[in-house]
Amino acid sequence: MVPPADLEIFRAVNQPAGAFVDWAMEAASERGILLGIACVAAIYAAFRSVHRWVAALLIFAAIGAADLTSVRLLKPAAGRARPCQEFHDVRAPVGCGSGKSFPSSHAADSASAATIFAWALPRLSVLGIALAVAVGFSRVYLGVHWPSDVAAGWALGILVGLLLVFLSRLRYVFVRR
Repeated sequence: MVPPADLEIFRAVNQPAGAFVDWAMEAASERGILLGIACVAAIYAAFRSVHRWVAALLIFAAIGAADLTSVRLLKPAAGRARPCQEFHDVRAPVGCGSGKSFPSSHAADSASAATIFAWALPRLSVLGIALAVAVGFSRVYLGVHWPSDVAAGWALGILVGLLLVFLSRLRYVFVRR
């Protein structure tokens, strides 16, 4: 059973908005594009952040940890069907996707990377946050996730990012200069 608020928000977002919007939402959900953005962000952080290569490595560690947690642990435990699997009238321009819906791995991955990016480069944090929001919105627009899947993915990603920042700070406790 889908919560009424989830269904209402989903129906409002999953509406055709034109070819350009479809293209932009597909691009915001394309793993290759997102990985390329992560590479650019990591390299930029490596050279411009006070945390240098630690920040760059943590961006990729965050993406990997968020993805593994969502795909291997939470999705099988929740077993929630995607909207496009549950309803036949859902608009899914990129197909329905395989696997379960809760939480959104795309949202978790982008939020975890955005959290690390915000820690590494606080002045540019709005860029990472905006990208994470666009990725999450695209998943609902494309009909492959419920809004609560995206919200849970964002929460997971933020937690993973904060945990990695905390763990990286522990190195100052154990490493003497």
